[in-house]
Amino acid sequence: MNQKQNFLSWILITVMITLFTHQATYSQGKFAPTLRTLIGKSFNNENEIPGLKRFTHHEGTMITDIDDPEPQFLDVLLKGSKGVVVLSVVPDTSSKIHHILDVIEVNNIPNGWEVRMVGCQEGETEGQIIVALVNPGKGEYVKYVKRAWLCNRDKLRFQYINAKHIKCMNVGAD
Repeated sequence: MNQKQNFLSWILITVMITLFTHQATYSQGKFAPTLRTLIGKSFNNENEIPGLKRFTHHEGTMITDIDDPEPQFLDVLLKGSKGVVVLSVVPDTSSKIHHILDVIEVNNIPNGWEVRMVGCQEGETEGQIIVALVNPGKGEYVKYVKRAWLCNRDKLRFQYINAKHIKCMNVGAD
């Protein structure tokens, strides 16, 4: 590519990211009243997300196929009894810069409870990405699910779902 093509490609990517971020943030942040300003921000290291400096990265997972041209990720960060779940996308895999699409704030997590991003499903429906606040207990399945959110990959945001219908596997349970 020559310089003019590189420049035009850069402009096109910038315009697409701007439009994508604006559209995605229009109704985002519903579950993060004090952290909704994170939506639209960028980061390249989950340990250094702007606005979450005192939070510790607990876990993260890719929620799209590995060969997806715009991979999406979920990350859980914790500070004391507060948790934050970040939904992000990497629109240009060569840059590895994540753009925050939506955020969930989970306040007052009771001792022994945890935020789960994998192993949960709504009833018998499989293939959904569900984030849940659970008390893992002992056994094959979690007994108590306090709150749950569906990660809607089409709308690029979280949606509240009834926790009564959520079941989560206890990974590594005997």
